[in-house]
Amino acid sequence: MGRRIEIEIDGATYSGVTASAKDQVEMLQISAQAGLLPLLGEGVTPMGITVAMASLDGVKTARLKELCIVKGKIVRDSDGVPVAENLFQDAAHNFLLLLGCALKENVGPFWQLSEQSENGAGATPIIQ
Repeated sequence: MGRRIEIEIDGATYSGVTASAKDQVEMLQISAQAGLLPLLGEGVTPMGITVAMASLDGVKTARLKELCIVKGKIVRDSDGVPVAENLFQDAAHNFLLLLGCALKENVGPFWQLSEQSENGAGATPIIQ
């Protein structure tokens, strides 16, 4: 079982767990191929995350939804309803924000590789 996560969006809390390591590797690969990694670091605004997620093609969005939301068993805390796009009627952008935040929770530790600088230039090598 993964680490428990909680994400608050527009006054509602959503919770679930992080994915398996195998699924996290796939998320990291999709994120790298789609150019999302810089947008999943610290200090990125909700608008930035939402725009990045909206720029993905349908296949990548569907796969990330499966990996982050479905396998993570993400639910709305107030009533335990599983998350799906229709839960966000008239605010569909919040679904994309939730997906991006769930992705960030899963692959965020990637940024620990770059301990001393944003681009890793000053980081101490740990592979010998």
